[in-house]
Amino acid sequence: MDRRIYKPSPIKATIENNILDHKITLNCPQRRMIMKQLNIGVIGLGEIGQVHCEMLSRIERARLVCVADIDESVSSKTAKKYKATSYTNYEDMLLHDDLEAVVVAVPDHLHKAPCLSAIAAGKHVLVEKPIAMTLEESETIIQAADKAQIKLMVGFTLRFFPQYAHAKQTVSENGLGDLVSIFARRTNLITQPDRINGRTGVMFFLGVHDFDAMRWIVNSEPVSIYCESSTNVASKYPIENETFSIIKFENGVIGCAHIGWYLPETHPTGFDFKLDVTGNKGILNLDMVHQGVAVYGPNGGHYAYMAEPLLAEDQSFVDAVLDNTDVPVTGHDGLVATRMVLAALESIESKSTVRL
Repeated sequence: MDRRIYKPSPIKATIENNILDHKITLNCPQRRMIMKQLNIGVIGLGEIGQVHCEMLSRIERARLVCVADIDESVSSKTAKKYKATSYTNYEDMLLHDDLEAVVVAVPDHLHKAPCLSAIAAGKHVLVEKPIAMTLEESETIIQAADKAQIKLMVGFTLRFFPQYAHAKQTVSENGLGDLVSIFARRTNLITQPDRINGRTGVMFFLGVHDFDAMRWIVNSEPVSIYCESSTNVASKYPIENETFSIIKFENGVIGCAHIGWYLPETHPTGFDFKLDVTGNKGILNLDMVHQGVAVYGPNGGHYAYMAEPLLAEDQSFVDAVLDNTDVPVTGHDGLVATRMVLAALESIESKSTVRL
C-alpha cells in the first residue's frame, strides 16, 4: 500500500498498522528482535571508498556510522548522504562512540598508519589491497592485529567475482584434472597513471589482484618469479607500465601474468581482464569483457557488475566480525601477494629470476 497516495481514516489506519505489526510478529519473529549490526566507518573517500560506503549501506547487518577524509567537503557530503558522522582526521573518527570496525581505503602507500591506529583502538580492519607496499609494513600490521586479537581482512575483490569463484571451485573439484598452467591478463586505460598521479606502478595497482587470484585458484605457494617490463614507450612517471611475469608454484603449475595499462581512451570499457586455467583433462577460459554486463553508450562503455563483488566482500567481513569466524582473505594472503609483487619488481631491475 502506498500511503503517499492512499490515506485511510485514523481508525482504519490504526487497525491496518496493528495487523501489519501482528504479521511481523507471527511470520517474521526475527524482525521483532534487535538485529545485531556492525557499526563501521570508512577511512578514505576516494573512488573505492565511496563504493564501500554504498555497499555497506546495503548490508542489513552493517551500520555505516562515520566516514573520514582529509577533504572536508568530500567527508561532509558523504556523511550527509549516508546519515553518518563526518571527520577529517581518522584518529578522531576512531574515538566515535560504538565504532567497531573500519574500512581503510586510503592510497596504497598510506595503509600502515590508519591500520595500526585502528588496531590500537580495538577496531576490526578491512584494508584495501595491497595490505602495504613493503614486507616490513605488511608484517607490522599483521603482527599488531594478531597481538590485539583483531580481525584483519585484505580486499582482494577478484575472489568475490562469481566467475573467479567458479574457477576456484572447478579446480578444487578436480574438474580440469591435474593443473598444468594458469594465465592472467589485466589491462587498464593509458590515462590511469595520470589519474593516480603516478604514485604507484601497474603491479601494485592491478597486478597484486591477479597474483593473489592465481595463488588462490591453484592452491599453491609461489616459489619464483621472472618479470619483464616494456621500456620502448617513454613514461613521464618512473613506474612500470606493461609487464609479463612467469611464476612457478610449489605444485609444479606454471603461471603467466600480463599486467598493463595501455588501453586507449577510446576503449569501450576502460579495462580488460581474462583468466585461462589448463589441466591435463580440460581447460577453463574466463573473459570478463564478454561474461560481464557491458553497457555501451554515447559516452563510452561501462560494466554493471563491478559493485557486486565488493558488496560480497564487505558482507563477508561484516559476517566474520559479527559471527566471530575467520575472514576469507587474511593478512597472510596480503603479505604473500605483496611479496610476489616486490619479487616481480626486483626481477625487472635485476633481469633475473627471483626466488620467494
